[in-house]
Amino acid sequence: MKRSRSAIAFSILMGMAYNAQAAIVYLSDDRYIDHTKNIAGPITPSPAYSDFNESWWAWEAGAFQNTVLTSSTMSGSGSTYAGFDAHLYGAEATSVFSVTFSVDQLTDYSLSGFLDTNWYFGSQLYMTLKENGAEIQWYTDSDALNLGVNNFNFNGQFSPGNSYQLNLLSHSSESDYYYEEWGFNLATSSAVPVPAAAWLLAFGLAGLIGIANRRIA
Repeated sequence: MKRSRSAIAFSILMGMAYNAQAAIVYLSDDRYIDHTKNIAGPITPSPAYSDFNESWWAWEAGAFQNTVLTSSTMSGSGSTYAGFDAHLYGAEATSVFSVTFSVDQLTDYSLSGFLDTNWYFGSQLYMTLKENGAEIQWYTDSDALNLGVNNFNFNGQFSPGNSYQLNLLSHSSESDYYYEEWGFNLATSSAVPVPAAAWLLAFGLAGLIGIANRRIA
């Protein structure tokens, strides 16, 4: 009897703690890095959601990417490179982060990062965040529009039942030995935290059960 009551109290407490934690539910991993002169074609992470870092230096071009995905955060960085004569060989390079996800409850998020365009020609950088296929946040740093490091910072809410897609891209075809780089950090938390009164009620209930157990004993 005592074990049963203790198990009930433990389940209540654990259930409340779980409801307080918003979780990212990953649906699709479409990240890749590519080099137009790489005969193997685009490289994708294997298995899905694993980290990867591949590079090529033939024809003066390369692409890099490192990302970390957890149950409540996503972060990463990526870059592309193309030498001054890379465009003569068609040696363009692309690094794309693209992950589709949902959330298990109403969730607050903060999304910050940077785009760094180092060269006027042959470069492209952007970040987009989509909700059910429609852009809700975006930031672009293309060619000579915003030369140098440009930071972005967004806040909002994710709703359960909706599909979200976060994309970041860098592309280089002629960057005169410069890197085109991106970086980001997405952090989430529950938009409906468990009230302090509910925690007090739960601990009070656990205390009453403990007293009852001692009386029975």
